[in-house]
Amino acid sequence: MLARRHRLRGVVGALVVSLLGACGDAGSAGAPEDAAQERRTLDDDIRARLEALPGVTILGDEQFEDFRFFTLDFEQPADHRRPHGEKFLQRMTLFHRSTTAPMVIDTEGAELFTEPIAAEPVDLLEGNQVTVEHRFYGTSTPASRDWRLLDVWQSAADAHRVVEVFKTLYTGRWLSTGVFRGGTAALLHRYYFPNDVQGTLAYAERHSLGLQDARAAHFLRNVGDATCRAKLTAVQRAALARREELSPLLAAQVEWGFTFDTLGVDKSLEFSVVRLSFNFWEYLGLAPYDCDSIPEPTVSAEELFGFVDLVAGPAYIFSDQALATFGEPESYQSATELGAPLYPEAELRDLLRYPGGQVPTFLPPLGVTKFYNPVPLLKLEVWARLHAKQVLILDGALSPWSASAFHVSPWNDAYRVVDPEGIGFYGTLTALPEPQRTFFFERLSDWAGAPVQVPEVSEQKQGARYQKLLRHVRRH
Repeated sequence: MLARRHRLRGVVGALVVSLLGACGDAGSAGAPEDAAQERRTLDDDIRARLEALPGVTILGDEQFEDFRFFTLDFEQPADHRRPHGEKFLQRMTLFHRSTTAPMVIDTEGAELFTEPIAAEPVDLLEGNQVTVEHRFYGTSTPASRDWRLLDVWQSAADAHRVVEVFKTLYTGRWLSTGVFRGGTAALLHRYYFPNDVQGTLAYAERHSLGLQDARAAHFLRNVGDATCRAKLTAVQRAALARREELSPLLAAQVEWGFTFDTLGVDKSLEFSVVRLSFNFWEYLGLAPYDCDSIPEPTVSAEELFGFVDLVAGPAYIFSDQALATFGEPESYQSATELGAPLYPEAELRDLLRYPGGQVPTFLPPLGVTKFYNPVPLLKLEVWARLHAKQVLILDGALSPWSASAFHVSPWNDAYRVVDPEGIGFYGTLTALPEPQRTFFFERLSDWAGAPVQVPEVSEQKQGARYQKLLRHVRRH
């Protein structure tokens, strides 16, 4: 019924536009051409217009086939409650096509990827995109490094200020999007500042309630095929039982620039093995994460470590270098507001030296006071379920994060879609089966006030997106 109602609205709207256009043609034949020429003139001097925006510094300017790509710094208050105090430069990128096309703000949950890879709604709408690096990640860190300024409201206020300033230039409708923690950031921005955008698309959003959310562990006990789960457990137990063989292989990664002085090699290895099943199901479908790739527990130490390293990536999560870049802010956010999943240990407990050690309050930054505050995410869950409008959440069916996903109501023109065919952690609108695909394209078009154009994805673009996903795997 709801889908039919929205389709009818779209048909009636198209008919009205058609009739109005027909009525206007006779008296103003040259108006569209004049307007198009005016838009081209405005877009030709886009660099000068960007430089005129308060707080904007252009670091890079590249021309691609159908868009212009800018790398920017944007001055932000370190504390939006004290806007005249400390400032910091927030790194951003901008896809520019037209000042009148839809604009999508992509809220990153961590550091910025600097490559020109458009989010799915940007490609579908042939629109613009401004991507915002999360505060305390990458280069976007206040000099004071006051951890109290890393909270969900401050991050949402960053996005709000970007919208306020850039809306003076980009006059089309605005949407928001994000992947992983960036999806949660997009929803939080919408919750705190509901009038900034007309629609929000959150992909594989990540959050937990509590410091050890048991919903993830329950999900992992039942996900997928029982034989596959048993093979994973056997590998985990073998890796822990043979840690004396595997630890030197992890320590040897010092040759690649990784050290483990903060947590130690033994703890880093154990934490990675405990996380292995979570990571495996999260990325199932993204090569080489598949059940056939799970080795026998009796394989050589090199092969066993190779599998653990590939799936759980201890150097990319627990090394000193990882902790010093994205690890510290990620753990701080988890310890104070975003929560963390409970990684199942029951079948491994007799082999563990640090049981229950993966509580984010025990992880760096060390020597920093951390109090978990569940209120912001509880409020967000209630808002999503009862009040969120023009929101679309896309999850992969096999992702453990789906156990703690937000739920929304279609009666509010808000939807959650679980893609059974997508990569475990990630679904896309384009890959949905019919009639879902067409329905959600219509909703996106309605929110953006622009038609959806399904793009042809070249091998080069697909490869770039795949590499970006792989780096997300390593980072998380």
